[in-house]
Amino acid sequence: MKTAEILNAMVPHFILAIKRYATPSWKIPHTLFPYHNLMLIIDGEANLLCNDAEFKAVSGDIVYFKPGDMRRGDTNPSCLVKCYTVDFQYACPIMENGSWVNLDVALPFPTHSHIQDRYLFRRLKELFEEFMRHWSSGHENRTFRCRADFMEIILLISNYLENDTINYSSIHKVEKVINYIAANYTRKLTLQELANSIDISPSHLGHIFKETTGETPFEFIIKYRIARAKEFLEMGYSVTDTARLVGFGDMFYFSKYFKKMEGISPTKYTGL
Repeated sequence: MKTAEILNAMVPHFILAIKRYATPSWKIPHTLFPYHNLMLIIDGEANLLCNDAEFKAVSGDIVYFKPGDMRRGDTNPSCLVKCYTVDFQYACPIMENGSWVNLDVALPFPTHSHIQDRYLFRRLKELFEEFMRHWSSGHENRTFRCRADFMEIILLISNYLENDTINYSSIHKVEKVINYIAANYTRKLTLQELANSIDISPSHLGHIFKETTGETPFEFIIKYRIARAKEFLEMGYSVTDTARLVGFGDMFYFSKYFKKMEGISPTKYTGL
């Protein structure tokens, strides 16, 4: 099975979750660790040991201890470590030939890795923060919410470690442009204006937008406008009013693109 298929079957059970602000005396004793532990360093420095390997963990680092690892740690007193840390166990149940089978699989994570993509690091911090908020809420559904946050964390880290060509900064830029389009689709938009909204060149925006969505910005705008047009037509607006409301100044082009994308004219769509 592929890693993604295995992780999609993963059901984590959480033992302890902490947003840690270390004191100068903070230490992890030299002990055999019985659970899985995932740690995201958000600031400061930690001096850690896993089995026989010593390393320094700094902001942006992911640290993973598996059951049976000998670990030890402390912090730099002049640069106190801040981190999210989760102790957990997990099962991977899958259906095979009509019966449930629990896969005995290890997480494909090294002990120590660094997230260089700033957007991904920010997204991981957001997810850990949501996890901690749900964990401490005491809500009866907190386990389900924590699992959703945690599994997105695991999948993002796994994808990054397996394919470091994924550019999460570009994804973030494209998401901002899409939000800009959604707020301004009713008027004429140029590639230059979209590029200016995130302070990059039009050619660079065209490249990362196509790479991320599979469409040019212009193709996306047309698709977005047609999707909104369908909503207006279903609410009873006339074809003429709908074309104006979704940013088409020319009825010919509105009808042309609507038929191209939906297979029928907007007039016939209103009669369905």
